[in-house]
Amino acid sequence: MIRKPRSIRSILFLTYSSIIVIGIVLLFVLFYLWSSNVLKTNASNSISELSSSLQNQLDLEVQKLDSVSVSIMYSNLITDRISAYETTKTDNLTSGSTEQSVRINTQSTDLYDILVALVGPSYPVQQVYLHLLSGVSIGVGFDNSQKKLDITSKPWFAALNDNRKMKVLTLSTSSNGSVSLNNNDVSLSLSRYFYDKYNAPVGIVEVKQNYNKVFSSFIQLAKDNPSLEKVFIYSTTGEVIFPYDSSEQDRQIVNHILHTSNNFSSDQRTYFSDPITKNKVLLTIKHSELTNWNVAVMISNKTFLAPLNKFTKLAIFVTLAILVFLIILSYFASKRITSPLSSLNRTIKSISLESLVSGPNVELNSGLNEWDRLNASFVKMNARLKDSFDQLLLSRTQELQAKMTALQSQMNPHFLYNSLATISAMAYEQLHEQIIIMCDNLSDMMRYIAADETSLVDIQTEVDYTEMYVTCMKLRYGDMLSYTIDLDASIQQVQIPKIMIQPLVENALKYGTKTSPPWVISVSGRIVGERWIIEVMDNGPGFDEQELSRFYAEVREIERNNVLPSLKLHGMGLLNIYIRLKLHYNNQMLFKIRNLPDRGAIVTIGGPLSSKR
Repeated sequence: MIRKPRSIRSILFLTYSSIIVIGIVLLFVLFYLWSSNVLKTNASNSISELSSSLQNQLDLEVQKLDSVSVSIMYSNLITDRISAYETTKTDNLTSGSTEQSVRINTQSTDLYDILVALVGPSYPVQQVYLHLLSGVSIGVGFDNSQKKLDITSKPWFAALNDNRKMKVLTLSTSSNGSVSLNNNDVSLSLSRYFYDKYNAPVGIVEVKQNYNKVFSSFIQLAKDNPSLEKVFIYSTTGEVIFPYDSSEQDRQIVNHILHTSNNFSSDQRTYFSDPITKNKVLLTIKHSELTNWNVAVMISNKTFLAPLNKFTKLAIFVTLAILVFLIILSYFASKRITSPLSSLNRTIKSISLESLVSGPNVELNSGLNEWDRLNASFVKMNARLKDSFDQLLLSRTQELQAKMTALQSQMNPHFLYNSLATISAMAYEQLHEQIIIMCDNLSDMMRYIAADETSLVDIQTEVDYTEMYVTCMKLRYGDMLSYTIDLDASIQQVQIPKIMIQPLVENALKYGTKTSPPWVISVSGRIVGERWIIEVMDNGPGFDEQELSRFYAEVREIERNNVLPSLKLHGMGLLNIYIRLKLHYNNQMLFKIRNLPDRGAIVTIGGPLSSKR
């Protein structure tokens, strides 16, 4: 299978374009992977830092509660006043005196004052309660009261009894357990046992803070970042702490997180599918050792990857623009490289004989060193070729001139031999006056033959020379020989090689006189198309077929070997004319020999009006 050749420009363009496309795409992929990884990492770290910040703010609020409870728990004044209060209360129940009641009120007032002093004037917490195991509850804060309370009804009591050394965080409402939809009546309580100086439990300290204050950062985050999917605070048992008014779907998500995540001894970041929306989300979980709660921040993958997707679209657009620019640049670069080659190719194609001989040298001026050097080498080669051609042309011209001179000189002794033979015959016949005329004509004819001014003469001059020859022959043969010359006026000035017509007339006379007289020879000349034609006809016996075969055999031999035959006096008339026509006109020559139907023969020669060898 033959492959269709491709141009250098297309190969260069495709090569450059392929390298550019592969390089840009590879760089884009590598840069995209790197930048996307950086963006994902930064976004993930940002979400993780946000989770850590939320967890720290929650711990800070809980630490406030814990600090107040610890200061109360380890206060000796509180311990002493509670012991005194409990003793006085017991004595009052036994005696029932008014003095004891006064002492109880005094002890209660002192205990309240101490609590106020410990909590401080700035009230870092909303409410503090001392729930004594004896059934009395003393409150400091928004509720400054002393009342009887069955602490076993509190939601944190059972958990404290399971482990009296621990603190318990619970959510409570100020409306007997009813949930307030606006969270204004919801509080976070921190409860723990406190002990007397004998390390015996005497009551429970409950420190409370408003829900909206404790989780203010979470509430504000939800307002400022609507793109966040969910923010949860939940316990290890699955209780949803934030938001307080969580829905059933929120609890399902928290349960799903608990079932799909590992233990939270450390922070965790992972992707998982939202069981409700089925969207892929990024989940970051922070575990608080202080509260034993988990802070979970969820952001949808779509939102999370929005900067990356925006960057990707921008990167693709920029990359395509760069690709288009570089491909256009590669096209013009390949065109720039190959344009000088096209110019050089056109120059080479336009070279002809005329441009090689006389055409100017074309400067390429491509600006590319290699192409300019190639063009310079071509110019030098063209100059050498021109010199070689000039030398060859000179040699061929000289060779042709030598051949023409040799062939023309060959006719001189041939004509002279025939003329001397005629004079000898006329002397034998004692034609003295005719011999004198014959010698004068012969002198003019020899002068014409020997003239070397040019090898070309006009047809009229050639016919005049032929008429001198026929006049000489009529001096010998008299009325037995007659001739006619019919020459169109348009052909008279046409240039042809010298001594072309006379040998044909001489040949016609030679073969025509082999029959009985009268002998008739006619010469005619005309222009047919772009060719001049001369015909010489006689009424002799015609050409013998063997002689014609021998003649054409010699012609083929000359054309095959391109070698002139050896000079000889006999049998060279027609062949000499043929060779000289061939040398002068090449394939544009005309040479025909044919016998007439009745008797006689006709020889036709011709050539173009303008000679192009």
